[in-house]
Amino acid sequence: MLRSLALAVLRLLAILLMATLLGATLIRVAPGFTSDEQQLNSGLSSQSIQALRQARLVDSDIPRYYAGYIRSLLRGDLGTSRSLNQPVRELLRERLPVTLWNIAIALLAAWLIGMALAIITHLAHSRVLTFVSEGLSGAFISTPAAVLALVFVLLRQPPALAAALLVFPKIYRYCRNLLLESYELPHVLTARAKGAGAWRVLAWHVVPPALPQLLALIGVSISLMIGVLLPIEVICDVPGIGQLAWQAAEARDLPLLVNLTLVVALLTICATMFSDAARRTFTRSIA
Repeated sequence: MLRSLALAVLRLLAILLMATLLGATLIRVAPGFTSDEQQLNSGLSSQSIQALRQARLVDSDIPRYYAGYIRSLLRGDLGTSRSLNQPVRELLRERLPVTLWNIAIALLAAWLIGMALAIITHLAHSRVLTFVSEGLSGAFISTPAAVLALVFVLLRQPPALAAALLVFPKIYRYCRNLLLESYELPHVLTARAKGAGAWRVLAWHVVPPALPQLLALIGVSISLMIGVLLPIEVICDVPGIGQLAWQAAEARDLPLLVNLTLVVALLTICATMFSDAARRTFTRSIA
């Protein structure tokens, strides 16, 4: 048990270090990294412009910058945003709870819509309902996040609902296929042949064996939700880390972008590891 936990922590640290290093490298090689909009200010002196250029050149040496970043990180110092002139820790303390709350609300709505639609469609045995469900899921799964976000801005609806509508089709289709496979299992066919009701079969014979797959889907849906919600926050002007990342990218704010990469990677990896651990634990308990 302790060995597995230690290996999981080491794997988490290795992935986080690699993610931040790759993020810093990609930001550095991006076009226009050494430029700064403040250099276009005609009121700045030549010394000020030269200082801005020197500040950019300091970040050009990625190994040196990354080594300094790791040393500061071990001390609990996330650095200071150069574009906003605020400590990154304070910015994350203000913005991260907003994003986490939206993720939680959007995930709950996406799972409720996806699961309910899959169960009702399967139990109803209606071709019309199946056609409508498949059409809705296909329409939303092919809709760009930016387009749906603009619609929600015009309608003045919660941005979390837009994220839920973009993620629920994947949950619906996976649950729908899982139900179709589960109802073909021998013990389910036996229960139905003995006259068990539809909801009893679902609750006692279909859901328990399918729980490991559903727990794995939770981790995947969290990763999908993070990727969907961040651009929605930008368009809907939500003060979360998505908007913060957009502002940092426009300003080429390397300290802020590297820390945001770390946060997003940490959320994604922790969600995946948690769902995998829960799935393995549940599988062993019913084995």
